[in-house]
Amino acid sequence: MTRQLTNALAGLYALLTVCMLRCALISYEHGSLPYTAFFSGVAVALATAIAHHAYLRDELRAAHVQLERAARPPRQRTSLEDGVVRVALAAACCERWWTSAGAEHDPDHCTRKDTTR
Repeated sequence: MTRQLTNALAGLYALLTVCMLRCALISYEHGSLPYTAFFSGVAVALATAIAHHAYLRDELRAAHVQLERAARPPRQRTSLEDGVVRVALAAACCERWWTSAGAEHDPDHCTRKDTTR
């Protein structure tokens, strides 16, 4: 509903811009320079409003995307990623605790006991 209203508003701005340019052209043809300047100024203001409206619409879409991403649950790892992590933790069993992320291992049967301190 909001998207339809914003698109209708942008269309209305564009239609009014064309109408004001037409009024400026008719005023110029009849030799009325103050009215020509007035209608031309209004047309420029409406064209600026169209650009500003498009900018705000893009900002609103970006905010909606950020809100949707924040509302989603965190991405779960796939089973392939879990397998890679398990293999990496098993290979680093006797290294320092921050490398093995606290993985439990049996130091008596460790294959890397002679390579680490």
